[in-house]
Amino acid sequence: MTGQELKLHRPQDQLAGCCWLPRFADKIRAAHRKQLPLFYRLALGSSLGVDGYFLQNFGLTFPSFRQAVLTSAGNEELALWFNQQPQCTPDTIQAWNSLAPQLGKPGNPGYLTRHLLKLVLYPKSILQPVTSIFEAIDQDEQT
Repeated sequence: MTGQELKLHRPQDQLAGCCWLPRFADKIRAAHRKQLPLFYRLALGSSLGVDGYFLQNFGLTFPSFRQAVLTSAGNEELALWFNQQPQCTPDTIQAWNSLAPQLGKPGNPGYLTRHLLKLVLYPKSILQPVTSIFEAIDQDEQT
C-alpha cells in the first residue's frame, strides 16, 4: 500500500494557506483507520521528519494536533482550529511555507536525515537523486 493508494495530499498542498497541514492530517486519519503503511507509521509525528518540524514551527504537540484532526468533522473544521492556535499566524505560516520545501536540501534541516533514511523511506531517490524531502516524497509516491 502506497501513499498514492491512500490518496494522501502532496507535501506542497495547502489547507488554511499552510503546506503539509492537509497531508499530515491525512496520515493521522489513515493511521487511525490502521491503513497507514509501516514506515509512514514509524515516522508519524517524529521530531526528525517534516511532521516534527511542522509541529515545532507552530508550537503544537503531536497529541494535541492528533486530537484536533480526529475530532474535526473535516478539513474545514481543522483549518478553523489551526488558525485559532496562538503560533499559527500569517507570519509563521509564510515562514513555514518558505522553509518546508527546503527541508532536506544541503544547508537546511533534514539534510542528514534524508540521506540516512533514503534507503528505507525514499528508495527511488537512490537511482534518481532529488534535493529535498518534498521532492523525495513526490517521487516515491508517483505510480
